[in-house]
Amino acid sequence: MGTFSDQVIINEEIKGVKTYVMPTGVKDVVTISGSMLGGSIHCAGKNSKISSLVASMLDKGTEKKNKYEISDMLESVGAELNFSSTRYHTHFTGFCLKNNLETVVSLLAEQLTTPRFSTEELSTLQGRISGNLIRDKENTKKLAMIQFLRTLFPRNHPNYQATIDESVESVKKASVKDLFAFHKEHYGLGSIKIAAAGDVKAEALNGLLLEAMKDWKNKKTNIPKITEKAIKPKKGSQTIKVQDKTSADLYIGQSIGINREHKDYYPLMLGVYILGGNFSARLMQTVRDKQGLTYGIGSSISGVSFGADGYWSTWGTFSPDILKKGVGATKDQINLWFDKGVTEEELSAKKTTINGSYKVSMDSTSGLTSKILSNAEQGRDLLYLDEYPKLIDAISLSEVNTAIKNHVDPEKLYMVSAGTL
Repeated sequence: MGTFSDQVIINEEIKGVKTYVMPTGVKDVVTISGSMLGGSIHCAGKNSKISSLVASMLDKGTEKKNKYEISDMLESVGAELNFSSTRYHTHFTGFCLKNNLETVVSLLAEQLTTPRFSTEELSTLQGRISGNLIRDKENTKKLAMIQFLRTLFPRNHPNYQATIDESVESVKKASVKDLFAFHKEHYGLGSIKIAAAGDVKAEALNGLLLEAMKDWKNKKTNIPKITEKAIKPKKGSQTIKVQDKTSADLYIGQSIGINREHKDYYPLMLGVYILGGNFSARLMQTVRDKQGLTYGIGSSISGVSFGADGYWSTWGTFSPDILKKGVGATKDQINLWFDKGVTEEELSAKKTTINGSYKVSMDSTSGLTSKILSNAEQGRDLLYLDEYPKLIDAISLSEVNTAIKNHVDPEKLYMVSAGTL
């Protein structure tokens, strides 16, 4: 067995809630990471920003407490509670001393079940979010990425991105009524998963949760079946003009037609990591260090979770006057990577790097709970977390180079650049 399968205690005493408790050597401190289904994908056909606005309003007051009372309550015991929303989930994280766990769990339940959603607080939040979005219209990297994904995926695909103007409009038109409706439909028992690590006992946490959640209603929220597929790769380019910028950002890549469960995912992930995954990868060593053409450059695979077919991309930032030369150098490296493949030496080095980073990421209780929760959300057995380094080590050179050939086509790369060009 292993670290996780031996030490994590799983409990489903509360129907619709699954807990994963991992006691560690950390004294007096408890970290909690949890989630429930209810993200932007559950706003399909409606305002896609509602889910994130609901999550952002959870710490702005409940039926019994205003936001200042909540803040004072947490500050008085040195605790934290935070909420966020993703494409698929609403997430919550907590950090507290062992003796204050009951206080934090009780407050967490109150915030999740009885949010106030005041009109005044929503208006303030909308103004702040809209302002941040409008500032993003000067962010060349953000603009290039949005347009890149709008080209690779159809409107109803999970990886499709709204324009900044569309996002601002969605945020501004949201109402308190919309927030209450989303909360009523999706917040409740059914898909809740909670990971806890530190100085915590499973029976103690589960007892507190059972008391705090005894009146919660069951919700039948599921991840919708993804019917839209990525647009097939095609060669093309777009330029987004942004005035008075000293650098230009570039996205270049294509859809790959597979998700994380495909047999080629990990070999392809390793191949892309060798191309541009870190400072010692090919693109950084050549386009940046040897040729001095970029401030930063890298490659990755994204958008492959929960059944969605994803994409691979290379991002780089260049001085506008050498963008054309930088694009040429980047494409040269992509072509060489595709034509000649990666080497055994590169593969061995990157396996060591990836497995080392994996182990380092679990040096803290927050790292542990994050890994456990993510694994649970994907529906995997705990053994996966123990076997992951072996899974990476077992991938062969031929598997990596075959995956690159199967899912990359240098003749059909799409490119989006943004800046003062």
